[in-house]
Amino acid sequence: MPSSGAPAYFVGPWDLHRGYPCVPPSPDAGTVVLVESEAKGAALPWHAKKLVLVLSAMRHFAVELERDGFDVTVLRAPDYLEGIRRHVQTRRSSEVHAMRPREHAIDRRFVRAAEETSLGVPLHLHDDGGPGRAFLLTRDEAAAWCDAQKAPRGELQRFRQDRLYQHVRRKTGWLMEKGKPVGGKWSFDADNRKVPKGTRPPKRLRFPPDAITERAMRRVTRDFPPGSAGSAADFSPGSAGSAADFPRAWGSVDGFDWPVTRDDARRALDHFVEAAAKDFGPYQDAMLEGEPWMWHALLSVPLNLGLLTPHELGEAAVEAYARDAMPLASAEGFVRQVAGWREHVRAVYLARMPEMRTANELGAKRRLPLFYWEPERTEMRCVKAAVSQVRETGYAHHIQRLMVLGNLGLIYGVEPLELSHWFWAGFVDAYEWVELPNVHGMALYADPTFTTKPYAASGAYIQRMSDHCGHCAFDPKERVGDDACPFNALFWDFMVRHRARLERNPRVRALFSTWDRWDETHRAAIQARAEALRDAWEPSETYGEFADDDG
Repeated sequence: MPSSGAPAYFVGPWDLHRGYPCVPPSPDAGTVVLVESEAKGAALPWHAKKLVLVLSAMRHFAVELERDGFDVTVLRAPDYLEGIRRHVQTRRSSEVHAMRPREHAIDRRFVRAAEETSLGVPLHLHDDGGPGRAFLLTRDEAAAWCDAQKAPRGELQRFRQDRLYQHVRRKTGWLMEKGKPVGGKWSFDADNRKVPKGTRPPKRLRFPPDAITERAMRRVTRDFPPGSAGSAADFSPGSAGSAADFPRAWGSVDGFDWPVTRDDARRALDHFVEAAAKDFGPYQDAMLEGEPWMWHALLSVPLNLGLLTPHELGEAAVEAYARDAMPLASAEGFVRQVAGWREHVRAVYLARMPEMRTANELGAKRRLPLFYWEPERTEMRCVKAAVSQVRETGYAHHIQRLMVLGNLGLIYGVEPLELSHWFWAGFVDAYEWVELPNVHGMALYADPTFTTKPYAASGAYIQRMSDHCGHCAFDPKERVGDDACPFNALFWDFMVRHRARLERNPRVRALFSTWDRWDETHRAAIQARAEALRDAWEPSETYGEFADDDG
């Protein structure tokens, strides 16, 4: 048992890993504190399964440490720093160790607390990047790379994912041979855009709730009931904290089966490699009716909790390729998600905050349509399937996020922060550092430093990459008329509204020659159809304004 005056170690709900420097190296080296932040709980109408996930994973981590002899406190407090302060005062801690929080606003508060010694004792903040940590690059390495992306005079600075990806590949040595990428090219993305025909995905590995998870489920059901406010109840015996009101939760705890321990996470990784990795590459962009998981690893959930590290995921893919369990296109595609996109969104988030939060390059102002919360309000099959899946499971894969939910928000004109909050609240793997660059930068083109063009698409893309259109009330080949796919009119209307900006882009310029070939009557009908859709879709004012910086 650590003596009075021993260091305190704060473990954030995103840092649940024994190897991180926010955990004492031995039971006698210091005390451990985990904090349930009332401010964070009150910030958004979080998905019920997301609440269960975080509460259960935190409590499992605490119990595991306790079994190994660590002195662990789990308490509820108005925010994370106040929880640490109460722990320090109670245990008379000599200093505090913590990882840099991922979320910008919370990180700024921690940095100020360290500079001002506002906890009454020194606060030592450790980098969340580097070998064995939450990211492959340290913060300094990520910042140095972003600083090096100089734009030509008068042009906008852009952060290219492919360049960072190559940098990280060289640093890790993953799928490299004599300084060159295995297979002769960096990306096999062009090989990974197939739709499975006559084959079905493997069964997902599920993790039935144990006693700790069931307790978390009961708490969420009691304190975050759908459609009403509740009060925060204590999750750990004997902890202190005042009651706080919470907005309604979204979705349900029923059917919760996500991994909540490191052992669960390791099993999930092994299952992916053995059961799904072979076909992950070719089918990673496909969407099928009634198949929410496809061949996806679903490892972003434990990864973003700290139960796995990106090093483990990358090494697993490289090892699987080496023993012919994973074809090169699949191995490279998986490594690109870990070493390319994940590192990219984190680096850009660090470089562009807080400006990214309010970025709105296209001046989009519309409220989110209500069917993002209530999927039964739309007949668009792809949208209903994706939103229903999110409401039921707290998950949808990256193409559903980008090319269905994000794409529709882009061409409809949703205010960026509104859609960003929806993703953050609804997805079990979403945190601001990952969803904000993806939503503002990639999906909505609100921060154009992230990508070189808007990811706008018509119904033709969805028809090509899914089987939704065959069951839909709308025709993906039609642009006008009541049965025309809404994506079509909204896509063309979006392109025309922003023509002055977009036709300067060589990647989209050719589209306008198609528009110009159509007669004026047809063009007017397309724009009228788009306007009618915007007028018909009910906005989601009933869900209110959400809190911003919290925790």
